[in-house]
Amino acid sequence: MTDYPLVLLADSGALETEWPYTRERFEQRFKNRAIVEHVDVRQIVLANLDWSAIDAVALFGGELTSDILGRAKRLKVVGGVTDVVGPSCFDLLSEKKIPFVEGTQAWGQSVAECGLGLILCALRKLPHWHRRLADGDFDWQYPFAQFCDDPNFTNGELGTKTVGVIGLGQIGSRIARWCTALGATVLAYDPYAPNDRFDWSGATSQEIDTLVNNVEILVIAVPPTPSAHNLVDAKRVMRLAKGSIVLTITRAHAIDVDALRERVFANELLWASDVYDVEPLPAG
Repeated sequence: MTDYPLVLLADSGALETEWPYTRERFEQRFKNRAIVEHVDVRQIVLANLDWSAIDAVALFGGELTSDILGRAKRLKVVGGVTDVVGPSCFDLLSEKKIPFVEGTQAWGQSVAECGLGLILCALRKLPHWHRRLADGDFDWQYPFAQFCDDPNFTNGELGTKTVGVIGLGQIGSRIARWCTALGATVLAYDPYAPNDRFDWSGATSQEIDTLVNNVEILVIAVPPTPSAHNLVDAKRVMRLAKGSIVLTITRAHAIDVDALRERVFANELLWASDVYDVEPLPAG
């Protein structure tokens, strides 16, 4: 019998409630290559397992303690999805020279497509018009007779706009690339991104304040790391040109949401978002 490596799939219920096909796909990928053992950490304590035989771990639940790693003599790699902040055991893994594979990047394409869709919807205020029609309002009158365009906000074709992207990771770089392909002028701020990331996305590197001062559409696409908290602070929010569109995608922690909300309620900015500072949003 072939001595296949043993891969532990540690799960706290997320694979059933959030990613229902992941376990099946995971097992298909490793068919005839490894033995996959699924463990529900709500029912089984990880520390009670025989770690001497485990070669790899996909960590969707539970924690790897120093005691566990001390017994895991064959462990070669650990993977997981952590919003790019790393697992709690990252330092322990580093000490033992066990690599950690960050799987958060896997949903970059999906989230970026959602972000591009939100930009296009904001430019034409499509949700607004859909809601009016759904509520039975058939008054087909538009400012300047232009369908869906709102002269009070950035509107019309994306290809004529200046877009600023803060964060050129897996999500931001894709949005920048697609906006460039549609003809937009794209500025980007990311002190950690390599030069070839700017080249690939078609974005021009700018200091954050220059970017904020010159964009019509601002894209916030930053993972929830401590250094990024309130990167676009209240002063920068207040300097955004009246009528600008602000897109917050994947996390809202990098912008002062109170200041943003103040300008949105004053009809000075249009906010397109798949995330908020408080989730779910309270009534009203």
